[in-house]
Order: sequence, then structure tokens, then C-alpha cells
Amino acid sequence: MKSHFYERLFLLNRCLEQVGEILEQFRQDQVIHAVFASDRQKAVEDLRADLSHVLTGMLHQRELEACVTLTRKQIEAEGKDGK
Repeated sequence: MKSHFYERLFLLNRCLEQVGEILEQFRQDQVIHAVFASDRQKAVEDLRADLSHVLTGMLHQRELEACVTLTRKQIEAEGKDGK
């Protein structure tokens, strides 16, 4: 599996974490109300968790399919070689 998929997932997670951190900074500076900040931080965390869950599952499925394909090719090659 290509590592750039996992790098993207990492970056997506980190960016959404940064959104939460920035919201917290605005809250601490009293630019936004604490309740508003808290609600938005929860929404961002829910989005981050949902995306991570779905994308991790999809990447796992791709890896599993690639593994099955490779295993089948190896079995076929062994059958042709008489092993």
C-alpha cells in the first residue's frame, strides 16, 4: 500500500486538531464564547473521528484486496511451477 494515503490521513487529522487548538485560543482570548467554542470543538472532533474511522476502514479494505490478489498470484505461480 502506498504510504502517501497514510500521510494524507495523518495530515487531515493534524489539520483538524489544529482547528480545535485555534478555537481554544480564540476562546482563551475571549474572542468567542466558551459555549460556542466548545460546541465547535466537539463538532470538529466528531468530524475528525468519523473521517479517520471511515478512511482507515477503506485503506484496510484496499490492503486486504491487494493481499488476496497477491496470494492468488503466488498460488497460481506455485501450481504452474509444480511446487
